[in-house]
Amino acid sequence: MDLVNRITVKKDGVYLSSRDSEEKQQYRSHISESLTKVFMEGGQRALDQKIFEMLDCMEIETRGNHASVRRYEDTFSSPEGQDILDDCRVKREACFDQLSEETKRQRNLGRVTPELEKYYAELDKFHQIMYRQLSEICPAVKQKERGEKLRGT
Repeated sequence: MDLVNRITVKKDGVYLSSRDSEEKQQYRSHISESLTKVFMEGGQRALDQKIFEMLDCMEIETRGNHASVRRYEDTFSSPEGQDILDDCRVKREACFDQLSEETKRQRNLGRVTPELEKYYAELDKFHQIMYRQLSEICPAVKQKERGEKLRGT
């Protein structure tokens, strides 16, 4: 898993300042080709949606207090964010409860049945809706004005 302490959109792409969670190296800034593609195709909301997915799937974890990563944590912890997460959890549980006992057993054994394929597709649908909803309430990226410090504002 990558630890991310900054996400920056520049003219040439989306940059992450990150490091591997298993390593003790310094954070390093690098362009993310996959996030750049998402941003170029769908804009900021699509990028936010993908970041929420990566956070939920534990591909990345945010660190620090930079505004570019705090906005995601603030969204998760907001009352609206909690409502969205709770709604998704309730839908997942209801979907699981509809599975037969045999299918639940097959799931625990790691076997994929047609009923489980349908179940996993439903879970993916619930998660994609959740990521979209979270991206819709995520605070806008604050743009730093050039010369802001020079003007003293």
